[in-house]
Amino acid sequence: MRERTFVIAGAVAAAATMLGSGTAGANPATSIPGDGVYRVGVDIAPGIYQASGPRNNLDCFWQRLRVIAAPGDKENPNSYVIDSNSTKAAPIKVLIKPGDVGFRSRNCGSWVMLPAPPPSGSYGPSGSVGPEY
Repeated sequence: MRERTFVIAGAVAAAATMLGSGTAGANPATSIPGDGVYRVGVDIAPGIYQASGPRNNLDCFWQRLRVIAAPGDKENPNSYVIDSNSTKAAPIKVLIKPGDVGFRSRNCGSWVMLPAPPPSGSYGPSGSVGPEY
């Protein structure tokens, strides 16, 4: 009986080890391919991103989101938005913060993460990325 208990315990431990050693999901991307809604920390990493700018003489529109609306949600257009911009200027830069839930982009082209500014504070207001950084 005791031998059988050890065999079962060993089998349970082996199964738990195998189940617990699954591979982790991929790291969030540091580039955004274009139009869409992306989950921060899942689809994309937080950071400073730059896009080439609007296409076809239309505005580039982006939003940092505190909530990603589910299909069919009757949302107030501004209730889930932390920050947004609509511009024809190029290039476009945005700081996607770790506390953001989502990022929406439309007609901005692809986005790439820029290197983090130096921690010295020399970037400061009016730096090459802007006063928010």
